[in-house]
Amino acid sequence: MAIFYKNITSATTTTLITKGSSNSGGIRKILITNNHATNTTRVRLYIDDGSTEFNIVKTNIPPMVSLVLEDNLGFDSSIYDLKLETSEAGYDITVIMK
Repeated sequence: MAIFYKNITSATTTTLITKGSSNSGGIRKILITNNHATNTTRVRLYIDDGSTEFNIVKTNIPPMVSLVLEDNLGFDSSIYDLKLETSEAGYDITVIMK
């Protein structure tokens, strides 16, 4: 079962897991899908402690393509927010975390 599901339709920064939340940051898999039929979208997934940001991945996702992350994703959610930044054209991104 997914612990998080979000559809993003604009260039924005979305906090997926908030620092200090009940989610421990024990993530097994993140699926990021570009649902747009023709436009590539740039995504940046990172953790942020409020003063320093650490990139997990920064890449362009082509139209109708999914990116699956499933190795070493756990983090300490008492220290870090998990955020996703979208930019470029396309903006029809679905994020599912397990």
